[in-house]
Amino acid sequence: MWADDLLRVWRLDDLGFVLMFWHVILFEVPRFALAAVFVGGAALRPPPPGAHPDARRLTISVVLAGHNEGASLRQAVMGLKEQTRPDAQIVVVDDGSTDNMAAEARRLKAEGLVDVYLSTGLRCGKSAAVNLGIGYCTGDVVLNGDIDTSFDRDALERIAEKFLDPRVGAVCGNLAVRNSHESILAKFQAIEYLVSISLGRRVADMLGILFIVSGAFGAFRREALLSVGGLEVGPGEDSDITIKLRQAGWSIRFEPHAWALTDVPVSALALFRQRLRWDRDLVRIRLRKYRSVFNPLRHNFSLSNALGTLDFLFFGFALPLSFVVYVVWLFAQFGVGALPILAGVTLVYMASASATFVIAASLSGHYGRYRLFPYVLGYTVFSAYVLRLVTVYAYVQELIFRRSYRDTYVPRRVLDHAPRF
Repeated sequence: MWADDLLRVWRLDDLGFVLMFWHVILFEVPRFALAAVFVGGAALRPPPPGAHPDARRLTISVVLAGHNEGASLRQAVMGLKEQTRPDAQIVVVDDGSTDNMAAEARRLKAEGLVDVYLSTGLRCGKSAAVNLGIGYCTGDVVLNGDIDTSFDRDALERIAEKFLDPRVGAVCGNLAVRNSHESILAKFQAIEYLVSISLGRRVADMLGILFIVSGAFGAFRREALLSVGGLEVGPGEDSDITIKLRQAGWSIRFEPHAWALTDVPVSALALFRQRLRWDRDLVRIRLRKYRSVFNPLRHNFSLSNALGTLDFLFFGFALPLSFVVYVVWLFAQFGVGALPILAGVTLVYMASASATFVIAASLSGHYGRYRLFPYVLGYTVFSAYVLRLVTVYAYVQELIFRRSYRDTYVPRRVLDHAPRF
């Protein structure tokens, strides 16, 4: 039987052979071609000069909001004190922690290392905690970062430079993986961060379609944050606030030279839970809440917002869904003859992923970790055949069952009062 399946593949005419790779032609070739063009443009840009002296005119506040982050809080604060902008106001918000975070924050405040300490008393979720902190910020620029994120010494100064442009409402910093040594899955994510954040957001910034300012490392013009009412109930609050600012007319930028390190999940279960949450949030926010971006009659209609959403629909939504359909179609058409076809498709992915990784690493300065290159082939298979399946499962969960409204990332009593879309 398997010999008949392979023979059927062998006997295809030229057109049939081409159509056999319809998914690669329709989805992957445009993706790689567009990336190559804009990555080439990024590579030709001259290296950045030193920090702009005028950036020091902008005052900076840092909000460190967290739940049960007592073990990491002091290290986070001391890291901020080592910045080239050590004058930044530090606001710590304890989101109803049950560990020693409140006690540690009070000690740091007594030592003069923290300017403002606040507590929600009862866990309310990150959005509420950050909004509380924003109300006490005095800086022109408000940095929102995870407590377990560590910043390069010039990260605050670098990210503040972008706000010299009065049109800029938010800036996304660059992120690399700190714990890539802990597991092979962490190494895969380190590759992913280099490609999707360090390189991908550089391209999105060039195209004017950057739609997310990372919750782990993002900065906002305080005036812009207050003008749109701050963050809304998450999860997905980082994507939500970015789109709110874009619709309000603010420009969103990426600063590739402002670096921070973050930890990623090291086990498959933790990674899958994270990605399910992220992907469900994208469906709720991009496809439901802000579907009006396509309405040209709205007063705040923006062509770039519409194009950015089309980019997500094509590459972020249709691509993984269609890939699953493609694999099922191959086996339905060719039986085991689908295996050599998929092997060929995978080789194309591996070649393009290897080239993309080298470009991303070359543009990432001291965080361009070439030692990860041997893992690129494994990452390619894992990303194409495992993470895409997780993405499709998350989309089905959200489209049919609205699973994001039962996410434990936000306390249920808070999420129950969030608007439904």
